[in-house]
Amino acid sequence: MQLDPISLGKLELHLAGVLPEFTIETDEPLILRDPENKQIAIYRPGDPFPEIEATEAPTHPDFKELRHKAGDFRAHAAMAISGFLTEESERALKKYAPSVLHVVQYAPIDHFARVRAAMAAVDPACTSINILPLAPTDFTTVVDAMRGFGARQMLGALGDTYSPAVKAIMDEYIPPKEKQGFCVWFTGLPSSGKSTVAKQLSILLRERGRQVSMLDGDVVRMHLSKGLGFTREDRDTNIQRIGFVAGEIVKHHGVAICAAVSPYQSSRDEARRMVGDNFILVHVATPAEVCEERDVKGFYKKARAGAMQGMTGVDDPYEEPTNAEITLTTTGVTAEQNAATVLAFLRDRGFAGQ
Repeated sequence: MQLDPISLGKLELHLAGVLPEFTIETDEPLILRDPENKQIAIYRPGDPFPEIEATEAPTHPDFKELRHKAGDFRAHAAMAISGFLTEESERALKKYAPSVLHVVQYAPIDHFARVRAAMAAVDPACTSINILPLAPTDFTTVVDAMRGFGARQMLGALGDTYSPAVKAIMDEYIPPKEKQGFCVWFTGLPSSGKSTVAKQLSILLRERGRQVSMLDGDVVRMHLSKGLGFTREDRDTNIQRIGFVAGEIVKHHGVAICAAVSPYQSSRDEARRMVGDNFILVHVATPAEVCEERDVKGFYKKARAGAMQGMTGVDDPYEEPTNAEITLTTTGVTAEQNAATVLAFLRDRGFAGQ
């Protein structure tokens, strides 16, 4: 079994003597591997407890001095955080010294930034920092882990103000809205005008100083998705690839503009999940008969003549979006006007300045 990072963290803390239990629902022995496929342990189910034989301990190349073992701390007060350390939390940790700040690793905000901020804020004379390879959503496990490290008093995270040192790191990793990355995803039938509007929007954003990456469906299929066909599975794979690349661009504060038919609701939703909150879906709702009249690539004619199969809008379905932020029509409206509509929406959301 290949463990995800969350399960791997629980196993790691169990093997280190921090968590009392680690169980998997299975009737057969398992070799447990990390996401890179390295063997970590052999798991043998048993009653009342399984037998777990460690083969190679999980390793973390980052912040090695902040990844402690059971017994490294004496009885102490402890606080776990999944965000940035507030001024109120700093004061609480100082008040209850000796104390340990446990930074929960797998949280929405990159743990590199949160650990750096904690190191800049805490007084090392009274507070130690420890990285928990866990997710904050499993609160019971987090509390059990803190107890396993010797905590005798649990402190809750407090307040919403930050010291200048922490605020500087927050601004570096979470820039203001007008400097954050975002993705505008255009979907619509073939020949609906997606790419034309997308290119015009790209120009408007570049004029305003934004770094823009265009991910056009046709271009992607020549490179990133070369060799994929038009089955449901291949279409979904194509959209997942575009969504992954868009998510990486957005994560690094760039702008991704995607123009792809993306006919299925589920694959568009998966792309939204990959990108995160800064995802704007634009439905270019050109009527099918208008798209067919344009037929700029000749695909509709080929499909109608039986020379081509799997054509969206002819013999393959297009599932209209139920959650588009913007719906555009291209009949009687220019690409420049539609791009201006999208830009106005981005301004209202704080992404494009004034």
